[in-house]
Amino acid sequence: MTLTLLDLYNTAATQEWAMYDNDAASASEFEDSLVLALNKSILSIYTSFPFPFRERTHVILTVPKVQAYDLPAGLIKKNNDGRFLVKYNSVFLEYNENSSETDNPVGTSNSFYIQNNQIVLNPIPQEKGLVTIDYYTLSVGENALGEEIFSLKKEDDVLTVPAYLEELMKEAVITR
Repeated sequence: MTLTLLDLYNTAATQEWAMYDNDAASASEFEDSLVLALNKSILSIYTSFPFPFRERTHVILTVPKVQAYDLPAGLIKKNNDGRFLVKYNSVFLEYNENSSETDNPVGTSNSFYIQNNQIVLNPIPQEKGLVTIDYYTLSVGENALGEEIFSLKKEDDVLTVPAYLEELMKEAVITR
């Protein structure tokens, strides 16, 4: 079973407290307020705990003398010591909170800072390298094309959750 917005919508609409028709066949029959409530419930649940199914790794192949790269759509994970899980060629990078303190030479990157939704490496990589960023995705599902989405809008939008948790997640969303 795949948990779609249509399924969530009709399940929520069958609840005793619901004031919606529970036989919607497409998004054109959805009540906006129930779709909004479902999305708020999903976000509340997804952000309440660092669920392992939300973990992702973003990989960047660096280009010589290019310093900034787009960040993934999510929250960078930290280890137990509070260090961001960002590596350059398998070596952890230090987070530099103050970008004005960097001198930006060319060399082997050992630190980074974030500016305008980009990760900026310091020193600027002098050769090709591999940056890995472990993060929690902010997406809640996928659309019919398999693209990540951040709210469910269409009847065939799918909630991203492992199959064994679908029924539990459905009940949690409806309860919330």
